[in-house]
Amino acid sequence: MFKYLLMGLCALSFYANAQSIYQEQMQRIDIASHTAQTLTGYKGSALLTSFFMPNCRWCQRQHKVLKNIQKTCPKLKTVMLGVQGSKQKLKMELKREKNTFPAYLASRNIINAIGSKSPVPMMLIFNAKGDLAFKTVGYTSEDKLVKLLNTYQLQVCII
Repeated sequence: MFKYLLMGLCALSFYANAQSIYQEQMQRIDIASHTAQTLTGYKGSALLTSFFMPNCRWCQRQHKVLKNIQKTCPKLKTVMLGVQGSKQKLKMELKREKNTFPAYLASRNIINAIGSKSPVPMMLIFNAKGDLAFKTVGYTSEDKLVKLLNTYQLQVCII
């Protein structure tokens, strides 16, 4: 428990300046690209970053929730961030899940902030201003995620 609390504090301290996630240079996993890209295109929108790794059954379940939630919360932008795996293995995982979200290999700075053995699935959700609104660690059901999005007044869900 203390370990997860410590990792959470590290992640929050890294994202205290939330704009930094938008400026991190990361490799795309889902397309053939050899140049690093950033998330600057998502500024001004609520952004959910979902961390996943290969062979993670809970990550697969979380991915299904994220696909389903797009119908209820169409204004929520979702990005997948791969950790603890090679680009090839992460890409295979995305293919197996029939991923439609932009996917990146998490940068070294992000991995260091959340811990080298990051708890997955994990989500960091940013409001339209780019501030960290909330974080989840472990599987989060669709109902719970929608409630959290509404609790933090992100105004992305149609309910």
